[in-house]
Amino acid sequence: MAKLTVLMASYNAAGFLPYSIKSILEQTLSDFDFLIIDDGSTDNTEHVVKSFNDIRIKYHKKNNSGLGDSLNYGLNLASTELIARMDADDIALPDRLQKQYHFFTANKSYDVISSWYTMFEGNKILYTVKTAESDEEIKKRFALHSDIMHPACMFRKDKILNEGGYKPFVFEDYELWLRIKDNVKFYNLQEELMLVRYRSDSYSRKDIIKKNKMVYDIQSPYYDENFSKRFKLSDQEALKLRGWREFFYGTEKKASQYWKKLNPGIFSDSRILIASIVLLFPQSFILWFKENRVKFRLMYFMKYFKSKNAYMRKFLASYIKKAQ
Repeated sequence: MAKLTVLMASYNAAGFLPYSIKSILEQTLSDFDFLIIDDGSTDNTEHVVKSFNDIRIKYHKKNNSGLGDSLNYGLNLASTELIARMDADDIALPDRLQKQYHFFTANKSYDVISSWYTMFEGNKILYTVKTAESDEEIKKRFALHSDIMHPACMFRKDKILNEGGYKPFVFEDYELWLRIKDNVKFYNLQEELMLVRYRSDSYSRKDIIKKNKMVYDIQSPYYDENFSKRFKLSDQEALKLRGWREFFYGTEKKASQYWKKLNPGIFSDSRILIASIVLLFPQSFILWFKENRVKFRLMYFMKYFKSKNAYMRKFLASYIKKAQ
């Protein structure tokens, strides 16, 4: 039996698939099943997949039903306990599977792991996101967003299926992590193992207002009177996060209402101060600021661009040239 299953669900991504598939087939860990679920694609996805003559690839085409349902379909087909997620438009670094598998074999208590990742567009590196390492910090950050990069994660299959698997949400991974967080243990490897493609045509970028409402609704059951206890937050942390939730996904004016309750105030946190200034601008600028994830660019771009990103730029350019 293979050591793990790489699970990819694809819908009309034939233009990107060769890069994604190639990056998995060239992994330093080679003992795996590669399960590709074609979610009713109408492009030449099937031709692209079958052009790779590799016995590890297991291709299944089904009627279109969305990512969450396709992943559940794949999980029930998988014959291994460990599952590595992969998206059809991303690129895995060559040692991604090896390093994640090694971590799981050495740390039996963990159930879901991921890593840092680098965003790219075309052949250009945009920025690197350095996610939290510890289970405790990852779960705290779930109060605002997912700190587990879904297409870069590896998890124990039974832990996901026993909790009901994926639900039919657009942000199915975030909903899943919130729902199962009290019953699983998370970890992020502190290195970049994935190149994640920025796509301006992705669903989450087509209608930011609609997207934000969906995230807000997913979070709502957790923002009750037990919010602080659910995420192990101090009173100050809870106020900050309630404010950030409104800033990013809800009513911006409510963000200021929460932040004004802080002691000693918004001036004690530079990020909140900047966000408060942004709220003074027109709505169009506020939406642009949030959509372009300026906070990540400011926090990570200058600090890390000259180090590991130099390697990532070189790797991406070389990889795209070879895959063409």
